[in-house]
Amino acid sequence: MSKLNDANKRLDAALAQLEDALKQRAAADQAAGTADENARLRAELDRLRAEFAALEETSAAVSGRLDETIGRLRTVLA
Repeated sequence: MSKLNDANKRLDAALAQLEDALKQRAAADQAAGTADENARLRAELDRLRAEFAALEETSAAVSGRLDETIGRLRTVLA
């Protein structure tokens, strides 16, 4: 029975080590996934900022044209 008990103890120790290794691997994978997600979000934020800047420029140009057109219409209608 002593050999069986020793084998069970070694098996339990091996399983515990395996569980610890799996937990560490899962934590590392999660950290890597988080880093990838952060990089993706940063890239998307940069793209959206550039798009916002372009929309601001377009909006300013349209606003200027509308102001000019309104001014000309007022002159014609006066």
